[in-house]
Amino acid sequence: MDHNTQARPSAAVGRHTGGDREARRGRAALTRTLTRRLPLAAGLLLAAAYTAAALSRGISLGIGYEVIVANASLTALVATGATFIFTCGSFDLSLGANMLVSALIGGLLGRQAGSIWAVLLGCLGTAVCLSVLNSLLASFFNLPVFIMTIVMMNVYSALATLIITSFGTNSAVVLPSSLTENLNRTWFFLLLMGLFELFCCVLFYLRPLGRKQRFLGGGVTSAYLSGIRPKRLTVGSFALAGIGIGLAAFVMTIQTPTLSASSGSSVGMDMLIALVFGGMNMAGGPRSRMYAALLGALSMSFLDALMNVFVTGSWYLQIVKGILFVTVVFLFSLSSRGKLLER
Repeated sequence: MDHNTQARPSAAVGRHTGGDREARRGRAALTRTLTRRLPLAAGLLLAAAYTAAALSRGISLGIGYEVIVANASLTALVATGATFIFTCGSFDLSLGANMLVSALIGGLLGRQAGSIWAVLLGCLGTAVCLSVLNSLLASFFNLPVFIMTIVMMNVYSALATLIITSFGTNSAVVLPSSLTENLNRTWFFLLLMGLFELFCCVLFYLRPLGRKQRFLGGGVTSAYLSGIRPKRLTVGSFALAGIGIGLAAFVMTIQTPTLSASSGSSVGMDMLIALVFGGMNMAGGPRSRMYAALLGALSMSFLDALMNVFVTGSWYLQIVKGILFVTVVFLFSLSSRGKLLER
């Protein structure tokens, strides 16, 4: 039998297999491209839909946008700082409780000193200290950081209750309105979010810190062998997250000078949903995106405002957010399925 005749079927099979491989790669690349662009497209669509709905119902766009910015500010600040933690492949469930304790201590210091700067410094200092404490305790007891944050979430909640009971009036700590009324403005919230986002983007994209965090999130062993110290980097990441928590606590004292045990109770879950909405890879690593927090917070705030145009209440919002959360996570899992290493 001619050897050329035998080679033809093998060559045909090889071409067919290669064609299938290229087709799969093309579909995977298309899926990744769509999932990268989906968060921005969804955010713009929600903004346009809210604008159209508000105009059709005679709702003032100026007031509506002010509410959207105010609602997004807390989540955006916390989520932007938390991006450093998630990029390293870690997790923190105590962010909301940390923010409440920081707001309470900052409010008490500001009320005693009669200065808004005392509020700011108290919020920032407390938040950074508590955030670093989580990572240090996890290192001391050699436990996964997210387990320690679950424990500390309950500890901080109890501490907040103790502070309110000891120093509050009628189950709340009240700040004088004269301290905060001048800063309760949309321009201030936008300025604060923009400056913090710029600060974090510089560290994340232009400094070695961000590269090391993405490397650590991709694999602890490979990062360690490359000369990166995981525990030291994790502590630094939690400190940066504490800055975002402290700024969010400061904003919360401005927006709601009356602080109770339920203040900011939904921030932790809203932060997770905002990161997913913005396109953040919850596994961390090289595919982490700093802008995801701000984009997701604004998208979620537009979604809340859009649904409030048609229906009043909060229970349905949680259902819709839950469905969208699962859907977006599923789509991002499709974009990374079958890849051995993230690029």
